[in-house]
Amino acid sequence: MFLFCLILIPIIFIFIKISLNILVKKYGKFSYEELSIAGFSYDAQKDLFYSTKNAWQKNFGYTHLYDVAAPIFRMIIDTEPIKFFYDNKNWLITFWKGQYGIVTGAEIGIYYTRQKKVNKKVVYKPINQEDMLNMSFSLYKNNQKIIHVSAKHWWLTAFKLGMFSKPKELDMDINLTFKNKEMLEAFLTAFKKIGYKSKDYKIIDNTFCFLYKKPKTRKVWTRNWLSDAIINYLNRRNVNLYNEFLADAISTNDTQEKKLKLNKLIKKINRKVK
Repeated sequence: MFLFCLILIPIIFIFIKISLNILVKKYGKFSYEELSIAGFSYDAQKDLFYSTKNAWQKNFGYTHLYDVAAPIFRMIIDTEPIKFFYDNKNWLITFWKGQYGIVTGAEIGIYYTRQKKVNKKVVYKPINQEDMLNMSFSLYKNNQKIIHVSAKHWWLTAFKLGMFSKPKELDMDINLTFKNKEMLEAFLTAFKKIGYKSKDYKIIDNTFCFLYKKPKTRKVWTRNWLSDAIINYLNRRNVNLYNEFLADAISTNDTQEKKLKLNKLIKKINRKVK
C-alpha cells in the first residue's frame, strides 16, 4: 500500500498539471489570491501567506489535540506552549515552527480560558481584539532569513509555499510586547518553569525578545523518529512535485502582473512621444 501511494502521487500531480495547462490556456493563469486557503491572504512582495485577524480558524480556538493530530495532516512542527495566569484568566501563548505539508512556516498564537484548572483537554478561546498584542517574528532557515512578519494580532503566521524544511533547520526570532509589566512577569514565570533561563531571552520595556531554536516541551506522542522520517520524505517529495509540475501554472499575483504590463505600456508610449 505504501509503495502504491508513492507511485500514485506523481501520477496525480501529472494529471493536475495537464488539467491546469488546459485551463490556463483557456482562462489564463491562476493567482495565489484565487487559490488562497480561507482565512489566509497572500503578500506578493514578501511571497508568503499569512493569517487574517478574522480567519475562520478563530471559531475553533485551540486544544492540545490539534498538535497531536498535526503529523496525521503532514505537519512536522516544533511546539512550545507557555501557560500562565493573569487578570483572572488562564492564558496560553504558543510558538510553532516547521513544515506544514508543502509549506515552511511559523506561528504565534495567543489564547485564554476562564476555567480555573487547565489540562490537555481544555479548549482555549482566541483572545478578543482589545487583548491582541503587538508581535513579530523572523524565521531563519540555516541562518538565512526567509520570513519576517509583524502585526497586532491573536494568531501571527507566515508560510512559504514550495519550500521544504526540517524544524531543526529553523530558528524563530520572536518579539512579543505585553500589555503591562504584570502580564510580562506572569509569562516569564511560566516560561522559566518549562526550563528556560534568564540568559535565553531579553526584555526591552514590556517586550519579550527570544530566539526559538529547540523546544523544551516534550514532543507529542504522534511524533517520533519513524513518523518524522516518513512524513518528511512525503513532504519533501510533494514539495518537489509542486515545484516541478504546479508552480509554473500559478501566477504570484494578478495585480502585480497588471502593474508590470501597465509599466511596459507607459514606457512604449514615452518612447513614441520622444
